[in-house]
Amino acid sequence: MRSRYSAFCTGNLDYLIATHHPSQRSPDERLQLAQTIKSTEWLGLRIVSTHQGLPSDQIGIVEFVAVYRAGQMGQIHERSRFGRHRGGWIYLEGDQLPPLWPKRNQPCWCGSGQKFKQCHGRAK
Repeated sequence: MRSRYSAFCTGNLDYLIATHHPSQRSPDERLQLAQTIKSTEWLGLRIVSTHQGLPSDQIGIVEFVAVYRAGQMGQIHERSRFGRHRGGWIYLEGDQLPPLWPKRNQPCWCGSGQKFKQCHGRAK
């Protein structure tokens, strides 16, 4: 998961495609990824939980929150499934989950360094 997030941050299209299961790829995946990378600034990744994914496992599940700016601030909260393929891990699919909001006095999820209540929590 972290390597795919890094690939989004650095624009490594080849890696993103290579680590997406062939049966799940769309014909215009490269174009879609390129547009997303061009219009998105990735600000942070937080792994919420993991299940399986050890060297002896064939499946791994990662729940994460990725914070981004694409005009406005946003987040992706997803439970992703990865599988073994040719000796490595590849992304299979994911379920979108509702946003995770920090508590009022926790740091804001945008990375500003302010408390949530003084930053994005004001508009909530």
